Amino acid sequence: MDAHSRWPGRPGPADASPTLESVPPLASDRTIGERRLARLRLPLIDRRLRAPAIVGGGLLLVALFALPARIHLGQPTILARSVVDDAIPFLDWTIWVYVSYYPFLIAAVWLARDDRRRSDAVYGILLAGAIGLIIFTLWPTAIARESPGLAGATGILWRLLFSVDTMVNALPSMHVAHTCLAAVALASRNRLWRIIAPAWATLIVLSTLTTKQHYAIDVPAGFALAALCFVLVRLGVEYRRVGRRLRPD
Repeated sequence: MDAHSRWPGRPGPADASPTLESVPPLASDRTIGERRLARLRLPLIDRRLRAPAIVGGGLLLVALFALPARIHLGQPTILARSVVDDAIPFLDWTIWVYVSYYPFLIAAVWLARDDRRRSDAVYGILLAGAIGLIIFTLWPTAIARESPGLAGATGILWRLLFSVDTMVNALPSMHVAHTCLAAVALASRNRLWRIIAPAWATLIVLSTLTTKQHYAIDVPAGFALAALCFVLVRLGVEYRRVGRRLRPD
């Protein structure tokens, strides 16, 4: 039996010439796995694509967030407060921390030094938004909101939030999911940001509870969604650099 008729990867005579089907004997398990697993090819979001990613991705997130508020099945399920929720005080001033979520996401895209981590964050956040759209459309959930004071700059911020925020996106918390995904990318910038990013992200997560925009059960659900999207992007996406071939890890 000659080299062309052997099964791919089956050992043969030492002097046999390699074929296109044969697997190199020194190939790593990871390389073999990547060949067997079909991946979605998406553009690598390098420094040139930061601004389009922020603008385009932001507009897409707004659409994914707003659609369930207008199109969902049945009446929203009102979630019950837990003992944890009763123990957490309502701090109306933490709305400033809560809305810092938006510059946090922008900073993750703009400041991340690692192009792959930036791309993971952008596609992971969009994937979480798409999954959230499905969840909130099929199973809308809401909580009983507090009535904050509406005086001064803090009151203006609360009114602005209530004008754009929807009531059917409680479980899981997209605030938590997006913040976790962005924190991974932002922490890749340098040693200082490895401290700043998780600290800032922690404050944002806590603010979802102190502003009573979410209940405690929404937080671990947001963490779980972030973990799922992180794994799906890392395992299911292959990046291509526009104009240049992307070197493998």
